[in-house]
Amino acid sequence: GSRDGFTPKKFHELCNDISHTVTFIKVKGTDEIIGGYNPLIWRRSSGSWDKTKDSFIFSFKNNDVKDAIISNIENIDYAIYCRYDHGSRFGDDIVMHASGGECAYYNDIRCKKVQYNKKIRDTEGNFSIDDYE
Repeated sequence: GSRDGFTPKKFHELCNDISHTVTFIKVKGTDEIIGGYNPLIWRRSSGSWDKTKDSFIFSFKNNDVKDAIISNIENIDYAIYCRYDHGSRFGDDIVMHASGGECAYYNDIRCKKVQYNKKIRDTEGNFSIDDYE
């Protein structure tokens, strides 16, 4: 993000048609890193859910992977969401969205337990990010 930009357009330029990706998100004002693994390709679409049993999301704090939380997909029909004004979206559990369109900066970034089996953050809802890869 800090190198290439914080917009869905840049995400899709770099990640479309690439499978087996890992997203890392540094939560602003905390020591948390959250993210997810997508075995499928990312696509720029008008909005569609992709099914997989192999996706997962994760979090860890204090740079300590020993305390990591791994959350596997439960509702495989809603594992990955692809849309032109979204970046990485893992179900409704990790969402990166730019409500101003694909060229706008992400302004709707949120995390809550929905389709994956474990809660990965102590607090649910919207947050800001320092960076993401």
